Amino acid sequence: MKKIARLSSLMMAVALGGCTYSQDAIFPSLFGSDVQEQAAQDNASDAGIVLGTTNFEPVNISEVSNTGTFVGQKVLTFRGELNQLQNSIRTNNDELQKVRSSIINNALEYHKTVAEIETKLQVGTTPGNPHMFEKLAKAENNIQVMNTNAAALNQLSGKISADTANTDYLVEAIRSAYSISGAVDEDHRQLRILENEAGQTSILMHSLLNEVNSDISRQQQYVKTANNNIANLSSAIRVGSFGVNNTPISVSPMLTSNSETVTQVNANVPAFVGGKPLFAVRFANKNVDYKAGLKKAVANALAKKKNVIFDVVAVNSLQSTSANEYASKIFQDVINFGVSADKINISSKIDTESDYPSVMIFVR
Repeated sequence: MKKIARLSSLMMAVALGGCTYSQDAIFPSLFGSDVQEQAAQDNASDAGIVLGTTNFEPVNISEVSNTGTFVGQKVLTFRGELNQLQNSIRTNNDELQKVRSSIINNALEYHKTVAEIETKLQVGTTPGNPHMFEKLAKAENNIQVMNTNAAALNQLSGKISADTANTDYLVEAIRSAYSISGAVDEDHRQLRILENEAGQTSILMHSLLNEVNSDISRQQQYVKTANNNIANLSSAIRVGSFGVNNTPISVSPMLTSNSETVTQVNANVPAFVGGKPLFAVRFANKNVDYKAGLKKAVANALAKKKNVIFDVVAVNSLQSTSANEYASKIFQDVINFGVSADKINISSKIDTESDYPSVMIFVR
């Protein structure tokens, strides 16, 4: 739920105790429509990105009067400086909310485009389909916007960092003014109020800086993941599927759901595949733990032959074609293990004697 960060009168007293600034010291109040805030959260969730949600709003500054003393003049100067720093908070907060909105809207577009690409690749398309590459280019443009937003956050962090240092300096300057001689009681009363408000502003400024820096870290990781995803999609588009076109090398036992070794493997595979499978797995249920064995088999194959081709074969029964889904997942797993998609072929066959769906990998 979006938060509006304010500091209560209790925080005014706490701020007098010293210069320790902690985000935990802020007690946010909640304003606005729960429906609107939940919708914003849902959008961020749909976009697959996590950002801060605080809307930073500084406390009001009390009016001061000119006592005619030197300290009274300092009070007026301090108030003017604090007012400028609070205006900076409002400006920087507005900029932060705009960037966050851009990040979420752009991420939603990116995910929509990627989902369209993935859906088409799941059912298969022509290798190197230009329409698919057009969609991929659109997703790449979204990543460029992500980079622009990340740069905007970095620039904003620099501004807030400078303002934070100035606010801390102002707090110390106000405290130092108590020791100036020639003040009247009213000067010290106004200094105490101003010190409270400057202390709260400093806490709020630090909180704003921390949240912006957290957003930067999250956005950088998001861009990194998106770039990796684009590379995988590009490879899949070249072959027209998440699994189409691959080859074999040596032998690995087939794994059952309880990881027992099966010595007999039905090698009744398509004509273009020969020899024993490099790796085979039988899916008696959906929870077969095969990835460690698959990763080792792929690594061994690559070590023996750098340009090895992998053939992923889905073995279906007469009653089900679920092996195709498992083969698509294994195709993607092999890509994740460092094999280019154009070095992987995928096909399917029916085994009339098969009780469970299985997948075999051959190399050549």
